Amino acid sequence: MRLTQEIKAFIREHADAKPESLALQSKRYPDLPMAFVAQQVKARQRIQKKLPTWHANEDIVFPASLSLEQCSSESAAAYKAGLLRGDAMADLTGGFGVDAFAFSESFNRVYHIERDGELSKIVSENFSTLGESSTVEVIKGDGLDWLDKREEPLDLVYLDPARRDSRRFKVSALEECEPNLAEIWETLLNNAKRVAVKLSPGLDIDHILKSLAGIEEVHVVSIGNECKETFCIAERGFADDANIICVNESASGEWDRFEFTRSREKEIEGDFAAYSQYLYEPNASIMKAGGFKSLGKLHGLPLIHPRTRFYASDQLIEKFPGRVFEILDSGDLRANAAKTLFPEGKANVIARNVGMSSDVLKKKLKLGDGGDLFAIGTMDVSEKRRLLKCRRVV
Repeated sequence: MRLTQEIKAFIREHADAKPESLALQSKRYPDLPMAFVAQQVKARQRIQKKLPTWHANEDIVFPASLSLEQCSSESAAAYKAGLLRGDAMADLTGGFGVDAFAFSESFNRVYHIERDGELSKIVSENFSTLGESSTVEVIKGDGLDWLDKREEPLDLVYLDPARRDSRRFKVSALEECEPNLAEIWETLLNNAKRVAVKLSPGLDIDHILKSLAGIEEVHVVSIGNECKETFCIAERGFADDANIICVNESASGEWDRFEFTRSREKEIEGDFAAYSQYLYEPNASIMKAGGFKSLGKLHGLPLIHPRTRFYASDQLIEKFPGRVFEILDSGDLRANAAKTLFPEGKANVIARNVGMSSDVLKKKLKLGDGGDLFAIGTMDVSEKRRLLKCRRVV
């Protein structure tokens, strides 16, 4: 369905309306396709921050919510596309086309293959709207079938396996996603110079490396300190230790980057010390991927405990990839200590390696949310649980 001037004006005027209410107003607006209008309003509300270029263009048509749920954010797509260049690449699980659009900046020809006919048509029209119809060829069909029939070489094959089962429940394990990468991996490696896949951030990295041969890079991608995806790049015959790259985009648009290998991490002897003036918490990507000894070695920071994942220092390191707190005071991990440290009864509570979640600790300490102070419950190098009164400095 096309977006007429009347429909676009209505969507603009009702941008903040409840989509569910709009869908029920067909009698009030008999000349407008209200189910379609409600779908567009709902989609635009959901993707405003995730896809700002799409949101800013009133001529973009949005599909059902499931396609938007799994698609990459613009930031993540641009980051991935910046890692790879070449002549021709194919996105075998095209979806809404955000990744294909990003890859069109670094490849001369991009093939977007999507088996859902309606979605494929929407993507084709959107690419024309965005001015990418000359670089991206949108093909309706099964990506694996298309790859099997293609004779020309590809520089890259990209997949983002569906993470919903036949009952539309969320899944994340490699074997449960569709297509099952473990079953088709050799075929993919035989049909392109490189294979890249977007996977759930919840997947265990070591399991990925054991299941899929030839992975040379694993990128753990976070946006605003929230882990969004695991992006793997593989090449046939690669057998060395994969480089694990942890990146996080801050609110300013800058990317923190830290990389390590599992073999190097095992070789490093960890340094541990008592907490001091500053406390350092790695960003979400590093917390997911590990490499804590490597990170400590890079910045000259000791961990305060082997399992706590906080570092300590008397010096302020502003370029640390994560949050930095200044420790103002400390006490036992008890409610009476919290009352003394936080007389207003409010703080942002964080629990780390103390045998309970942050919510449980908040109730234990009888603290409410709010304020600029942080109540951090943690285990120190002496195996003692402590409550730290902190303020964030970076």
